[in-house]
Amino acid sequence: MCTLLKVSLINILKLKFKNSTSRQPPVPVTHLSPVINPATGQNPQLPQRQRSKRLVPILLILLVLLFCLVLIRKNTQTAKAPTLNVNRSQYSVNDPSSIWVVVNKGRVLPSDFIPADLAVPNVALRLPSSDPEMQLRKTAATALEQMFSAANQQNVHLMLASGYRSYGEQVSVYSGFVGTQGVQSTDASSAKPGYSEHQLGLAADVEPTDRNCETDPCFAATPEGQWVAANSYKYGFIIRYPKDKQNLTGYEYEPWHLRFVGSALAMQLHGNGQTMEQFFGLPVYADYPANPYQLKIGQ
Repeated sequence: MCTLLKVSLINILKLKFKNSTSRQPPVPVTHLSPVINPATGQNPQLPQRQRSKRLVPILLILLVLLFCLVLIRKNTQTAKAPTLNVNRSQYSVNDPSSIWVVVNKGRVLPSDFIPADLAVPNVALRLPSSDPEMQLRKTAATALEQMFSAANQQNVHLMLASGYRSYGEQVSVYSGFVGTQGVQSTDASSAKPGYSEHQLGLAADVEPTDRNCETDPCFAATPEGQWVAANSYKYGFIIRYPKDKQNLTGYEYEPWHLRFVGSALAMQLHGNGQTMEQFFGLPVYADYPANPYQLKIGQ
């Protein structure tokens, strides 16, 4: 569109100058010198009206360029914020088997909940494939395979660091952190048993295959971390604990922690910058309440 405007404007200006030139009588040679007044730096023989006419095409060109810049900026912003009108009631946020279930410090899973369709994704793994932590729910595993394949084609090499964790495994993980970091520091970065998304089989901690910045905030600055931030939503994943959202999620920024929610919701959240709590209008919890909401199958 901008190209057509510029071409049309140039053709009009050429025609205008051609007509204007054809109507003007030839200027005698004796009138060509002197052309510049040393005191003013202007041509004393150039009428003010003629100088003004010369500014018109310049101003028109500047206006066209300004219009094009505004149009390009608008299109770029639109591309960066894809959103859909997602039906919030399509899936349950209270059923542990739902891909939209919301688990946080105020919403606890049954201790005996185990996903029914766990599978090992065909991707680079941090641990042997026989380790249960290398499993994800089937839909999440397939999406991870697609995402890692796309990353590989762009010379970005990712690895699954941690997937499914049972309630018992989370007991070990949480107590281990408490022993080395204390309760307060642990609660900012690790979930208590029953409150971890990893128990869903829908959470995947990812890292570079060289293990640089493994489960560390510096992952965000790596080529792998930047690719994940820009592209994971295309495959149904969100960065569940975004930067500067600890007051909403209850956890520190974890650029490596992905949560599978499906492509529609992932695109929606990526586009509007909301957390799951914000999108579904759920209470937020900075700490563990005395009486958390009990998530149950069939809710």
